[in-house]
Amino acid sequence: MFKKSLRFSLIYFAILTLWQLFENKKVNWFDNIGIGFTMFLILLFYNWSKVPYKWKKRKEE
Repeated sequence: MFKKSLRFSLIYFAILTLWQLFENKKVNWFDNIGIGFTMFLILLFYNWSKVPYKWKKRKEE
């Protein structure tokens, strides 16, 4: 769960940074880090929200 969220966020951060470097010759580090961190938190919350269903399923058995 943690690794999946972190991996996708880092890939997005790297692609966004490289695109800005080649396209604009200027990298907005603060924006890129903020977007990457926000994406990480959203994905982490999304993956965490899928877990309680598995816990509930185990309780019912």
